[in-house]
Amino acid sequence: MRRSSFSLAALQAVLLVGMALTACGQQPPSWDSLLSGKITGQYPDYRVSVTAPGQLRIERPGMPAQTVAVEPIAQHCLRGPKDCSYAVEQMLLVLRDP
Repeated sequence: MRRSSFSLAALQAVLLVGMALTACGQQPPSWDSLLSGKITGQYPDYRVSVTAPGQLRIERPGMPAQTVAVEPIAQHCLRGPKDCSYAVEQMLLVLRDP
């Protein structure tokens, strides 16, 4: 499988920046935007839209669109980097070509 340029370390760094922004009174990035970036980093031809908070719709060229529920992945990420990496990789595997 092709490795994403948006690594787990980058995701963790974004989360740390988000916490710092919160301390400064600014809004941190949402899980929706973090996972959208992960998907488009892995699959640049896919289009990701937020259909509702916590719901991503992924348009894949030549394949049916898919919906991703963000909350279960976010819960894994809150448990730690190994769980987060596993959940994100599983999501990306489901989204790749059949």
